[in-house]
Amino acid sequence: MSRTSRTKIKFCGNKSLQDYEASVKSGADFIGFVFAESKRQVQPEEVAKWVAYLPPGKKRLVGIFVNQRIEEILQAVQTVPLDIVQCHGDENLSFIKELKSKSDVDVWKVIHHDDETSVKKLELFTGVIDGFVIDKKVGNQFGGTGTSFNWTHIPLYDRVATQYDLPYLIAGGINVETLPELFPYSPQGIDLSSGIEENFTKSKDKINQIERMVREHDKRTNTR
Repeated sequence: MSRTSRTKIKFCGNKSLQDYEASVKSGADFIGFVFAESKRQVQPEEVAKWVAYLPPGKKRLVGIFVNQRIEEILQAVQTVPLDIVQCHGDENLSFIKELKSKSDVDVWKVIHHDDETSVKKLELFTGVIDGFVIDKKVGNQFGGTGTSFNWTHIPLYDRVATQYDLPYLIAGGINVETLPELFPYSPQGIDLSSGIEENFTKSKDKINQIERMVREHDKRTNTR
């Protein structure tokens, strides 16, 4: 997918039918579910019921997995009509290749940013993955921490994405307060979980506010 002027939005960590409904009714491009051990973990059978009850339309469904067995991932793919499998752990290139050979969904890899050399981790997967997410690992938590990485390094990833025609999302620490700081880097897309929650539940008000800010940014960028 080549660079477009429309910023993609993913609302992740949907852990209840109420959360899922809010995301489906939003203007998001991607809806994410965490199938890994997490405070937002859900079971594939549960998500399958939500999707059957309320189809996502053109929104793409993303399953998040962390260092899980390929068999477990494939079982989830067979249970939920996922469009994308997001490998959010320490999965290596051979794992990604095997996963792709055994499934027909897109596979995205999360790159945990440490410093300017972290982009080399991404380069290992180019030509194999279908997209990527840049996030910040905190301690033994692979994501969902609400902590951002150093956004000044986004252009490094953007160059690789452009070279290999890969879509990507920025995750970690994005919310109404921090989004204006991210806009100058014009990322392809943003990935939010805790940033659209209130009392650990997806907030329609926050979702609407984020979307409004993104579309206003897109409008300003397109009229320059």
